[in-house]
Amino acid sequence: MIRLWTATLGLAILVAAPGWAQLRNVTINTESDEGKLLQAAGDQSDPSGKVKLLEEFLTKFAAHEAAGYVHLQLLTEYLKLNNFDKALEHGQKAQPKAPNDLELAHFLVKAAEGKADPEILAKTVDTTHAVCAKVASSPKPSDAEEEAAWKNNVAFAGQVQQYNQHALFGVALKQTAPQAKVLLLDTLRKNYPGGQFDKNLDAQYVEAYRALGQFDKMSTAAEAALATEPDNEAFLYMVGESYVDPAKAKLPEAQANAEKILATLPNKPKPEGIADDAWAKHKSTYIGLSTSLLGRALASQGKCAPAHKTLLGAVKELKGNNDALAPVFYFLGYCSARIERHSDAVNYLGQASKIPGPYQAPAADLLKKVRAALAR
Repeated sequence: MIRLWTATLGLAILVAAPGWAQLRNVTINTESDEGKLLQAAGDQSDPSGKVKLLEEFLTKFAAHEAAGYVHLQLLTEYLKLNNFDKALEHGQKAQPKAPNDLELAHFLVKAAEGKADPEILAKTVDTTHAVCAKVASSPKPSDAEEEAAWKNNVAFAGQVQQYNQHALFGVALKQTAPQAKVLLLDTLRKNYPGGQFDKNLDAQYVEAYRALGQFDKMSTAAEAALATEPDNEAFLYMVGESYVDPAKAKLPEAQANAEKILATLPNKPKPEGIADDAWAKHKSTYIGLSTSLLGRALASQGKCAPAHKTLLGAVKELKGNNDALAPVFYFLGYCSARIERHSDAVNYLGQASKIPGPYQAPAADLLKKVRAALAR
């Protein structure tokens, strides 16, 4: 006769915790056909050979009380073979029989991580996180021997929680589909607020929301990311662009962000792994964009004289980039009209009105008004 939980076939954790016995505490007659088959599987050192015998057991004895335990064994053996689909298949069949089995839940996370399916991984981590929480909040036994086992289980739950975070973040970094990345980041932040990767999440959200075209969420994520990277020119610029909207009443903050970029970026050292020419282009681009942002923030606050001077500098920096020049020309035209440089206003508004995009129509409309005023 064999008791299965004391005859473990290659599991890493041998502590029998509450809720684990449903799968493991099964007695098998080693003289029976099913017992001989399991004994033979236990004697196998080759994972492929063991899988063959365990699969044979399920084919012949699917209704046997040890079937759940065999599914668990197949989960671990298929993991060794990197066959994550089969590992998930057997783990998912075993889990309903032992929903509080933390080791089983942990191996399912490993299988989901290996498969790199975002939805399966998120769902599996949610389940495993809940099991870990149950273990961690379980009352300490009064019996000394049971207390030692309880401490081991609580410690194991903590290790599993750490692993869950690594799995979510690692798979999130590999995602090319932004919505899948957001799902994994949401799962990580929901289950592990303030966790080991929390400070890295906002930068990843920025990337994902930009790819999705969700610019309000992108700006919010960039603002949060500045808490970790206060001098990051990309984040400062994104947030500044959101602040320059007069409806948000944050024009001084937009101005401050632009000024900070222009003060820190020119002398910022080149990051490792970036070519000199790529870094020079990056700096030039953000200096131009930030000069534009500063000029527009000043203009929107009615400070047209300094805005005009600043925007002229942006024209030089952004030469050839029509999309970026459109707002520069529009605000140059606006400021030129305000400081009574009417011929300049006609020139800049005329250029803005020729560039397709959101500033084309407003520039053409303001140009008509300036010309009408000059005709009087």
